[in-house]
Amino acid sequence: QTNDLTSVHLGVKFSCRFTLREIQERWYALLYDPVICKLACQAMRQLHPEAVAAIQSKVLFSKAEEQLLTRVPSTPQPTLETFQDLLLRHPEVFYPSRTPKALQLHWQLLRQYHLLQDQT
Repeated sequence: QTNDLTSVHLGVKFSCRFTLREIQERWYALLYDPVICKLACQAMRQLHPEAVAAIQSKVLFSKAEEQLLTRVPSTPQPTLETFQDLLLRHPEVFYPSRTPKALQLHWQLLRQYHLLQDQT
């Protein structure tokens, strides 16, 4: 979803603290070390569907996703149907596992920090 490892370092909670350099080294190994790549692929295929869903629910929002969410007005309070409609109108922008509820929760955070387009 992102090619910015600095964003990953800042926004993803790992099992332990990793430096940006360690994340870069691990990413490189996953991409270019054939042994590590094969082991990682095998491990991912063996994940339980519920574990996959839990991981996907924590995927960072992209700039394009947030841009669409900031266009939803702060008043009146949008309903879940508003966010469902947003998902249906922009399937190419939103990560496939996004739900209307996930969009609503993220929109509420954006509103809380005055990041919506109609807020000053």
